[in-house]
Amino acid sequence: MFDELFKIIQQSGQQAVVDNDQVPNEHNEDVLREAHTAVVNGLGNVQASGKVDGLVNSVQSGSAQSNPAVQQISNNFMGSIMQKFGINASTASSIAAAVIPMVISKVIAGRGAQGGAGGFDLGGLLGGLTGGASTGGNQNSGLGGQISSIGSKFGLDKDKDGDVDLNDLKKMF
Repeated sequence: MFDELFKIIQQSGQQAVVDNDQVPNEHNEDVLREAHTAVVNGLGNVQASGKVDGLVNSVQSGSAQSNPAVQQISNNFMGSIMQKFGINASTASSIAAAVIPMVISKVIAGRGAQGGAGGFDLGGLLGGLTGGASTGGNQNSGLGGQISSIGSKFGLDKDKDGDVDLNDLKKMF
């Protein structure tokens, strides 16, 4: 499922990233991975905040780019690629504007990696992010639950709340 999401990002980012002279070729794959990370984390935050319906409605109405969650994901992605790869603000902004809303729209609309209908399982992705919560699964069955479980065993639960999450990451730095 995460691989399928990355394929969508690769397709959506071809022109904005790979064919962009402002992005050094050696960074193309890494920039696309940053988009993947931003989308996965952003959708996880949307799921955790209970705002999935608002995101779905904005995509269905054709206004994904103006949704606050999509804007936040885009801003996080922009900041990341500017910091990690030295991409200037204008280029980072145009890449984010071209890639993030398109990817979110494809994911929400249920389009597969080939652009066909019904190939992407948003519920499964969100369930994987939240430990199976959206699909009624075991709390530790999804990616988030597995990371949290492993991370707490290695002492990464810095705020001692029983899970490893962004709050723990913030306390590490």
